[in-house]
Amino acid sequence: MRRKLFFITVVFVVALFLLDSFGVSVSRGDLQWVLENQDTYTAKVLSVEKKKDKYNIKVSVLDKKSGEWSDKGMLLTYYGEIESPWDILSSVISFEAKPEKPLGRRNPHCFDYGKYLKSEGIEAVASIKTFKEICPSDKLSDKIKKAIIKQKTGFIDSMSEESRGIIAGILFGDTSMLEEDIYEEFKINNTAHILAVSGLHIGILYKVIEFVTQRANHKVKIAFTAVTLAACGTAALWSPSVTRAVGMIAFNIYCKFADERYDFLTSMSAVALMMIFKNPYVIFNAGFQMSFLAAASIAFFLPYIPDKIPDFLAVTLAVNIGLMPYQWYMFNSVSISSFVANVPVVYLVGLLVPAAALRFLLFCIGADLDPVNVIVDAIGFFTIKVNGFSSLDNKGAFDVISPPLWFVVAFYLFAFFIASETFTIMTLRKEKRKIIYIVVGFMLLSLAVGFMNREPVGKDDMIFVDVGQGDCFHLKKYGVLIDGGGNINYNIGKNTLKSYLLKNGSASVDMAIATHMHTDHYKGLSELKDEGMIKQLYTGLTTGKDFTLADDAAIETLWPVNIVEGQDENANCSVFMVYYKDIKILITGDLDVAGEAAMLDFYKGSDKLKADILKIGHHGSGGSTSDEFLEKVAPRYCVIQVGKNNYGHPDAKIIEKCCQKGIIVLRNDVHGAIGFSVNDGKIEYHTMINTKGKI
Repeated sequence: MRRKLFFITVVFVVALFLLDSFGVSVSRGDLQWVLENQDTYTAKVLSVEKKKDKYNIKVSVLDKKSGEWSDKGMLLTYYGEIESPWDILSSVISFEAKPEKPLGRRNPHCFDYGKYLKSEGIEAVASIKTFKEICPSDKLSDKIKKAIIKQKTGFIDSMSEESRGIIAGILFGDTSMLEEDIYEEFKINNTAHILAVSGLHIGILYKVIEFVTQRANHKVKIAFTAVTLAACGTAALWSPSVTRAVGMIAFNIYCKFADERYDFLTSMSAVALMMIFKNPYVIFNAGFQMSFLAAASIAFFLPYIPDKIPDFLAVTLAVNIGLMPYQWYMFNSVSISSFVANVPVVYLVGLLVPAAALRFLLFCIGADLDPVNVIVDAIGFFTIKVNGFSSLDNKGAFDVISPPLWFVVAFYLFAFFIASETFTIMTLRKEKRKIIYIVVGFMLLSLAVGFMNREPVGKDDMIFVDVGQGDCFHLKKYGVLIDGGGNINYNIGKNTLKSYLLKNGSASVDMAIATHMHTDHYKGLSELKDEGMIKQLYTGLTTGKDFTLADDAAIETLWPVNIVEGQDENANCSVFMVYYKDIKILITGDLDVAGEAAMLDFYKGSDKLKADILKIGHHGSGGSTSDEFLEKVAPRYCVIQVGKNNYGHPDAKIIEKCCQKGIIVLRNDVHGAIGFSVNDGKIEYHTMINTKGKI
């Protein structure tokens, strides 16, 4: 049964992945009726989280026709103030909204926000200006939940700024209050897992509970353990890792009570299947994946670690070995300080978790003791310092290109198989034919998963990268970026461009060029350069500044003739013609109609501006792309680089005039990243999001 249940779980997960890859929904029902049939909604509040200047409110919506609550959630964004967020938990509220289905992956092989939300049970998103509480919940369980969240919030607020971040992370998985540079040190050391409540934390707490209740009556012990772990799960919002750990402990307690043999791998598989049956999309949740990979690594690799190594160190070593390929693929990072840092940090966490839990318990009963607070603060401070020292001055990790998915899948299939009892038995029995069949089966399965994960845009020669409200053009073969987007509230260079490049085979950019210095064009490039991924960065280019990349590729600066000091950046915007194989791509930045007119006059009588692909000026603004300019360029394709905005971009008239001329219009906000390939003079394009002809 031990081997069979694990095998069934793996087969089930792979089958769900393949079904999803074929476009088959693996969830039960959806919220399509919500998106189409209502403007005013009645909903039950499932959770409330404070995120800087906004609240994320997860709700279950009432179907007014059937009178039933949907088992699919909606995520509301609310920018107002909520005096006591915990008070609206489980309450029924009403609000007006225009919900949308979150779009999927925006750039090839990068983060899929839509699938992440589905893994959290969320099918729609909406922004609301206000809401009204209709009916608070009177259920005892809901009142207990509210009390726990209220105490958690008060506890976090009561802590000093120095210890608040790490204690909130270790006890509740909330890293929002941890300073960015400190969190970066944890990521470099691969010790960030201690800041997301996981099996490690729950395991430590369970050991403490067992120690405290070792002389208690068996039923009292079970009741105390159940109440404590339920409270911890509620405070940590029942993340996948917490659910997995609590579920496995529940199986362990049951086996002790029923005098049955407890099997780690069987327990893990059973919990995984229960979570999958509840929400099949949980298989795409990184927390779910990491938690179960860590548990499987313990089950398979721990027996091969020498007995002389202490238990906690052996477990840490097994988990690190098991998670390394996953972290390489998902986070594009290999940590050389990981094995050194995890030993002292995990040991300190073993002290910090029970100490911080005791501090929280004392706070809840109104007995906040200064000696305990001092001890907890000291351990937390020491943990941060030890982790910071181990990060080798932020040089303890290096960036790596993502390996292909088939390789990662093959690694885990073969590693777990070779470490299994089944392989040992087959080897002893000399069942070579069976082993060969399994090896061939694993390779075919790995290749099938890799094939289904392919994204044509990632293989294209040129990609208009989706950077939100901004521009970014990537000529892949020659490592060239023109513009890089940018946002004053978000690090596009580090969080979007770096991830996009590393996940699509580019460790660096040989040359980056900014059309002008506005935030949504230049800032992303500046941030990417700070990450050490740009070799040369050019700005303020004028006519005559050209680059020959190869026999079949070049970049020519068409405009301006010179930079006018004190003039608006858009007026000084550089315009580039990219020559690639047999086609031409015109990159116009934020050039306005006045600049277009001046450029038309400058190149009057020539076909210099004629291009196959036109990057529409200024995100499709009505102040760009005049009829005369569009007539002169005569493109076959127009690309509008635009994201959600309050400027009215793109102007409907721009799209209309392109369509009237038979030009194919593609835009990032609708299609995600847009890729073009050239073969024998023929242009082929792909988009990340299939919108069935929508413009």
